Amino acid sequence: MAKKTSFLSKTKEDSSSSLGEEQKLRKELMDLRISFSSGQLKETHKFKQIRKSIAQLKTIEREK
Repeated sequence: MAKKTSFLSKTKEDSSSSLGEEQKLRKELMDLRISFSSGQLKETHKFKQIRKSIAQLKTIEREK
């Protein structure tokens, strides 16, 4: 059985790129919102996934 690595453990290793990662996720979220408003988005579950990832990054930053 393969060992699962959580999102938090991946980002704890490299804290310098977490700000860049958050900006990348925010841009992706904005792109999703634009495509949703134009009626092109089929994968609406990605909203929740990206918001959760941003919250996890902010939690890690706050803990440091």
